[in-house]
Amino acid sequence: MHRKPLFETIWNEMLDSNALMAITVFVGAVSFYMFLTRNDHQDRRRESPPPTPKKHGASFLRRIHLGEFSGRTICISWETLVEKHEWRDCAKETLLALSSNMIVYLMCHISNANEKGKVLSMVKDIPQLARHNILFCETEKGYEAFSRQIKPAILVTHDSAQAEFLSLVLPNVVLVGSSATGSAMTSISSLSELLF
Repeated sequence: MHRKPLFETIWNEMLDSNALMAITVFVGAVSFYMFLTRNDHQDRRRESPPPTPKKHGASFLRRIHLGEFSGRTICISWETLVEKHEWRDCAKETLLALSSNMIVYLMCHISNANEKGKVLSMVKDIPQLARHNILFCETEKGYEAFSRQIKPAILVTHDSAQAEFLSLVLPNVVLVGSSATGSAMTSISSLSELLF
């Protein structure tokens, strides 16, 4: 006597009874339940509060003082450091301190080679400031191009329009000498506030 394979026997029994219908109903119910719980979970995610805004102002300065940006990149516009080819109050000391624990890019707006020489002679006493990190441009757009390519952790500038534009692209923008109009910027009166 020849025996039929087990699965063939089970299959034939299911076709004869309502077992196939019961399995179909069970699979459908489980699928429907999974569909409902997945949609409910996605709705809850949509209702969650928006992420907290970036930290700026006093909390941003506190993060700098705590050394959170140590080893990170900072771009500084030359105009925040000097006025009429003379160092501003504590500007040289601030640049020296920042270059000792951060990667400093100095962005200089010049109109001729003579100005370039003056800039280089003023910063020659800062050994941690690498020569290839001193960048020169002839237009204000050069600052924007440098900043967008370098993508620094901190950008320090004197131009409020430039700061507002770059605050959309960069995480931390510091405006020196003016008050910030946007919430994504930090305003300071002098560069030395980054240290104290």
